[in-house]
Order: sequence, then C-alpha cells, then structure tokens
Amino acid sequence: MEMTASCMACLLNKEEKRLREQTDEKKKAACFREIMGLLAAEGDVRTAPYLVSRIREIYAGYFTLAEDFVPIKRHYNRLMLDREADFRSRIGADPDPVRTALCFAQTANYIDFGANNQVTEEQLTELFDKADPLSVDGTEYGQFCEDLEHAGNFLLLADNCGEIVLDKLLIETLQKRWPRLSCAMMVRGGNVSNDVTLEDAAETGVDKVARVISNGTRIGGTDAAHVSAEARRALEEADVILAKGQGNFETAYGSGYNIY
Repeated sequence: MEMTASCMACLLNKEEKRLREQTDEKKKAACFREIMGLLAAEGDVRTAPYLVSRIREIYAGYFTLAEDFVPIKRHYNRLMLDREADFRSRIGADPDPVRTALCFAQTANYIDFGANNQVTEEQLTELFDKADPLSVDGTEYGQFCEDLEHAGNFLLLADNCGEIVLDKLLIETLQKRWPRLSCAMMVRGGNVSNDVTLEDAAETGVDKVARVISNGTRIGGTDAAHVSAEARRALEEADVILAKGQGNFETAYGSGYNIY
C-alpha cells in the first residue's frame, strides 16, 4: 500500500513524541532530521511497516531502545491458552463454526500494544462476550468460503500475541470443514512490538496444527520485497491468504495475491 501524506505525518508525530523522553536536544534533532530524510527519500516507494523498522534502526543509533514485550507476550499467550477450551467449545457449538472462528480471530486483534495505547483483560473479555459472528461481512465471508472450496493451500499472516491462539482455532476449524486444505501460518522473523514469532507459535501449539514459517524480517508486516525466499514461496503458492492486522494488510495489499 502506498504511503499518503497523513501516513508520513503520523509516523513523524509518533517519533517526535518518543523523542520527548530524551534530554539531549542535539541528538534528538539529529535523529529527527535523519528520520525526515528517510521519509523524504523513500516515503513514496516503501510501506509504513518497512519504514517503521528503518526508523527504529535510526533511533537505536542515537538512543537505547528500552521496549521489552516478551513478558507481555508470555502473559497474553497464557491468558488465551487458559481460555482456549471455552473458545473451542463456543466455536463448535455454533451452526456456522467457520464464521464464529473468524469472528473470534478478528476480535482477538484487539491485543495490539503497537496500535492501542491501553490493552486490558477486562476490555478483552467484554469484546469476546459481545462478539457477534454476523459482524463478519456476509459478502466477503461467502467469497472466502467459496475460494476455500477450491483451494489447496491456505496461509494465515499472523499478527499479535494471544491473538495467535484464536488463529490456531480458526485453522483447526478450517481443516475440519476442508480436510484436504494444507494450512500454514507466517510469523515475524524477530521481535517486533508484541507481534508473534516462531517462539510464540511453539508456545501456543500452532506448530501442531499447521506449518509455521518465519518471514525472515523484523518488519511489522509481510513485505514480499523483503521476506525470506521460503516466505516468498509460501505467499506465491497460497491459494487463499488471510492477512491479520494493519501491518500485514498495508504490506500485502496490492501485491496480486488472493488476500482477505
């Protein structure tokens, strides 16, 4: 997806706010100038998630990156695993389990510490209590199922910790309806905010139900121009791709793949 003026302004505003935590004004100014130079040089040809990864590299050249999302990731993975049996039961009891599984996987996208200023267990519980399968667009859902009827390979581009448990249940549900469907999940190649990695997939048991692929990068999305050769093959071989979250959508949109 091409960057717009508002996208670039948003990136700059976020970095200016981050720099307020620092006290060395000369270093702050130099860092910000370098970030502006990056956007001026590449803002019209790169995706936002790619630019964010480069901005983090620039920032790390001036200041220490103190973010550590590992404890948060462990907590929310465990929280969702503790509720997994209940979610599986609710999905299985619904007349349309695929639509319900999609609804739950969509609801779990709330667990995003990069997009949301505050994520709470109370709000998460409330969202699931109110989750309505009919909120999944009927037209899109119908086309999604129609495509899967004729698909051999399904690829889910995963996003956040905790959410990955509901993605696993979605894959299980798809496999029950379409037993011949080969399912895979793509995760980040390194730590990026609270996005999922190979470690999260193993912790939550995704590797027991689907092939798990690292995209080979620390970009908060799936940028085909920068992913590993294995990841690119998986994208090209997938008949249906489900892109979870804004970062995956921004990097995959317009790529020519069959993406939902």
